[in-house]
Amino acid sequence: MTDTTNTGALDLYRQLADLQRESDRLRVATAARGAFEDVVAGHDEVQRTGDTTEAAAAIREEAAAYLTGRRPVPPAVSSAELIAHARRRIEVLGRIAEAGVEGAAEGVVEAEAELAEELRKVEAAGCAFCAIAAGIAPAAVVRDWGDVLAIRPRSGGVNAGHVLVIPRQHVEDAGTDPKVSARTMECAAELTAEHPAANVITSKGKAATQTVYHLHVHVVPREAEDGLLLPWTPQHTATRQTEGER
Repeated sequence: MTDTTNTGALDLYRQLADLQRESDRLRVATAARGAFEDVVAGHDEVQRTGDTTEAAAAIREEAAAYLTGRRPVPPAVSSAELIAHARRRIEVLGRIAEAGVEGAAEGVVEAEAELAEELRKVEAAGCAFCAIAAGIAPAAVVRDWGDVLAIRPRSGGVNAGHVLVIPRQHVEDAGTDPKVSARTMECAAELTAEHPAANVITSKGKAATQTVYHLHVHVVPREAEDGLLLPWTPQHTATRQTEGER
C-alpha cells in the first residue's frame, strides 16, 4: 500500500523546492536588471554633466559594453511574473503552514505584502492590459503561453474571431523592445496559422490609431466578401474624394 500522507508531503516539498528555484531566478533577474538601469541612469548623468573623472569613465565603459552587445541587456521582470509568484508562494506556504511547519506562516504574510505592493503598482500605472495580465481585471482569455496572452476585445471585436495578443511584460508598442515584439508576434502567428485568411495588425503611436499604450497585436480572421474594411481604408477613400473635389 502507498502511504498517501507521505506522498502528499513529498509532493508539497517538491513544490516548495520549485518555488525556491523560481524565487532565486527572479531575485537574480531583478538584480541584473537593476544593475543595468543604474548604469543607464549613471551614464545619462555623466553625459549631462560632462564629468571626466575616473568614475565617470568607468560608467561610460559599462554603458558601452551594453551598447555594443558585449554584455546582454537583462530583460525586465514583469509585474505579472512577480504577482504570479507571490500568489504561488501564498498557496504553497499556506499549505505548509497548515501542516504546522515553523516559519511558514511568516512566509505567507511576507508574500501577501509583496503581492499587495505589486498589485498597487499595477493599479497606479493605469494600464488596462497590465491589469489583465496581472489577473486583477477581467478578460476572456483565448490562449495563455505564460509570457503572452490572447484575449477577446472587450468591445467584442470587429468579428467573432477577433483576438488581441498581448505580452505580460509592459512595453508601449512594437518598436519598444524587439525581443518582446518578436515573441508576441510568434504567438500571433500561431493563431493566424489556424485561419485560411486573416489580418495581423499592430499600431505605434496616436497617429497610427494606437489608443492603449501596451503592445497588442490584432488577429482578425477574414472570409471572402465579408465586407470588413481595414481601419485605414475609409481614410484613403475620404482623401481621394477630397482631392477629386478640388
